[in-house]
Amino acid sequence: MSPKNIPWRHVKYHWEIYLFVLPTIITLGLFIYYPASSGIFHSFFRWNGADVAEPVGWQNYIDLLSSAEFWHSFKNAFTLGVANAFKMVVALLVAVCIHRCRSEKLQYVYRLLFVIPMVIPPLVIALIWRSFFFEATNGYLNQFLEFANLYPVMNALAPLMGWGDAFSGLTKPAWLGDPRLLMTSVIIWGFPWISSLAILTHLAKLQGISKDIYEAGDIDGIGWWSKFTRIELPLITGSIYLMLVFTIIGTIIDAGMIIALAGFEGGPGGKVDVPALFMLRKAFIDQKMGYACAVGIILSLIVMLLQKISTTVKDWEYLKPWQQTSMRTGAMIVGLWMLYEKAFILVASLLILAALPWDRLQRAKEVVRDRIAGEGAGPDPDVIEQQRIIRAGRPGSRAARIARELLLRAGKHGVILSVLAFSLLPLYLMLIVSVKTNAQFYASPATLTEPIHWENWKVAWEMITPTLANSIFISVLSTGLMIGLALMGAYFFARQRMPMSGFLWNAILILMMMPMIANMVPLFRLLKDLSLLNTLTALIQAGAAQGQIFAIFMLREFIADIPQDLYEAADIDGASHFAQLRTIVLPLSAPILGTVGVMHFMVAWNDFVLPLIIMRDHARLPVMVQLIRMVGEYIKLWGPLMAGYALAAIPIILLFMFSMKFFVRGMTDGAVKG
Repeated sequence: MSPKNIPWRHVKYHWEIYLFVLPTIITLGLFIYYPASSGIFHSFFRWNGADVAEPVGWQNYIDLLSSAEFWHSFKNAFTLGVANAFKMVVALLVAVCIHRCRSEKLQYVYRLLFVIPMVIPPLVIALIWRSFFFEATNGYLNQFLEFANLYPVMNALAPLMGWGDAFSGLTKPAWLGDPRLLMTSVIIWGFPWISSLAILTHLAKLQGISKDIYEAGDIDGIGWWSKFTRIELPLITGSIYLMLVFTIIGTIIDAGMIIALAGFEGGPGGKVDVPALFMLRKAFIDQKMGYACAVGIILSLIVMLLQKISTTVKDWEYLKPWQQTSMRTGAMIVGLWMLYEKAFILVASLLILAALPWDRLQRAKEVVRDRIAGEGAGPDPDVIEQQRIIRAGRPGSRAARIARELLLRAGKHGVILSVLAFSLLPLYLMLIVSVKTNAQFYASPATLTEPIHWENWKVAWEMITPTLANSIFISVLSTGLMIGLALMGAYFFARQRMPMSGFLWNAILILMMMPMIANMVPLFRLLKDLSLLNTLTALIQAGAAQGQIFAIFMLREFIADIPQDLYEAADIDGASHFAQLRTIVLPLSAPILGTVGVMHFMVAWNDFVLPLIIMRDHARLPVMVQLIRMVGEYIKLWGPLMAGYALAAIPIILLFMFSMKFFVRGMTDGAVKG
């Protein structure tokens, strides 16, 4: 239900509701809008982070746009983005298989099982792949290639993939140390590339499909694949498109996983450098902070442009013909120019394919098909239906149908269980290796062996305990502060439409399109000016400010759907807005609050880029930064290293154990609404 409009003359009767949004205005203005404005200002200066800056006009932008290193980072980002887009197929396949399960209890069990991989921090998974799978000598990936005798196959594919002679020698390839294999390594890490969030989102959309549609399909005799292409895929296209856009944009603005896998330099020769990492390196290594601010501005503009294009494509059918023609022409020109310049060839090819008038070609195909069908006498539909019924009644046909059904059912569960097993493999390896010595690990890397060395956990506990406490403190306070700010802000926007509320809402929507990492350099300067560098307070406040943007967006929709009668009854009883928030909104919003809280806790817990930049005191480091340090210090002591990873995942496991019900319910409800 739409919020009630309040004119200016009645503001004096409702002024207290502005108190709900005031903390949001202050925090967003201080930690996001001010750094963004400062970044724009300092992008026109030669500035090394000190108080003295030399004005250079547009020179930073000129140098940036003429930098081959900068455009190379974008090429890498788009390559990884396209690769990550293809990885989404696995999550969609699993979601469809779970949805096809006839038992609702079994569906629920599968949903819970696929939430388990979310308890493993992404950094931990990346470090496990770095330590185990990509290890040059006895890494699992090299062992698998040797066991399956696939080195000749990899050598045959080398010219096509640009691997050179990496697989032709007697030595096993160093995946992360060889520039020729580095991009491939960054693409394949995390196999089978399962995203529990994507699975839950797709499942919620699939569950929203009416059973009548499936019954109509059964009457028409459509098979498994036709159900997917004709029923499910068209109805969940919005969900797929949303995840696709988020994936590609997330790849462009993400630097954390590249740092974890390849280091701050983007690997040997910067082979996997991305724009966000390029910006951080220019700012905090090269001390070119004005130049880095210009990188952040360009990065923000490109991300916003991509989001605008994605919105336009999503609403394509509502555009006027001249707008569609203009978009196609522009995409074709840009694509052909990129091909001519031999830049971003993959992206250029996708642009040209997208610019083709596929809708007109489809309509022409349908016209031709209808004309042919009208000219030809074709078989009688009634006769076809009678023949189908007769064939279905034959014993042989029935047996074949039953066999096909059993085969599909077995394949369905096989896909689900196989993907689940691979998804849980890092967790299994982490726990198994955590109680082994190096000798036991090299002798039997994937099975539990005697004796069990629990002392590894003691070593890891001594190394990680202080940082573990820091992360718990940061994540709990940041989550609590974020929920409080977001709940009050969402109530302001959902309860009544006050003067200036439209302006404030648009200001929040703009921030949803702004990549927060683009503000990293001016945020660093702000924290320095506020004497917040190397403090836990900085991580708490900055994290809460950034997290409330998405939370307000989600909570506003739920609060607006609360029956208006409840608010009116509370108004009659003389309840204040604070009382209504406490007695009406808070109890009814428990599922979505649980979901938002869990997601933000995980973000705060897993964040290591900002702490890596602003924290210097070892005693104040969060646990994720400590894990990166342990990789360097304990790279050959697999047991303590894996035990440290496991200890870092325990708080997330406990969080999910106590909030699983609210999280799954909130994810399902939220995805269905969206």
